[in-house]
Amino acid sequence: MASVAKKLGRVIHFANIPLKLLMPNQRENIKEVAFKTVPSASKIEIKRVLESVYGLEVEKVHTLNMEGKKKISRKTMKHHRRPDYKKAYVVLKNPVTLPADVFPLNAVDNWESKAAAAKTK
Repeated sequence: MASVAKKLGRVIHFANIPLKLLMPNQRENIKEVAFKTVPSASKIEIKRVLESVYGLEVEKVHTLNMEGKKKISRKTMKHHRRPDYKKAYVVLKNPVTLPADVFPLNAVDNWESKAAAAKTK
């Protein structure tokens, strides 16, 4: 293994990090993006995944460790807890535009307007 690393130079291993995009306010000229990921992900790993896999130029990564929400089951009256997660706020060097079919921002507005129309009937 050592001889392979010497021949290839520096070998970078990427962790399998799931990144879930949190809903942005706009679709065009996005400079800051929020992701939800596993608590073990580091800033450097998040930056490397975004740059290599998605081709984004990352300037900064800020992270927050979030505790899972506590719930009480109504049937059994037992306490349950959702899993912990990490929020990553990523500042991009170049603004990005999301396509309309990838991330529909108006889907929530349409759903709320349909619910309000149903209440008035």
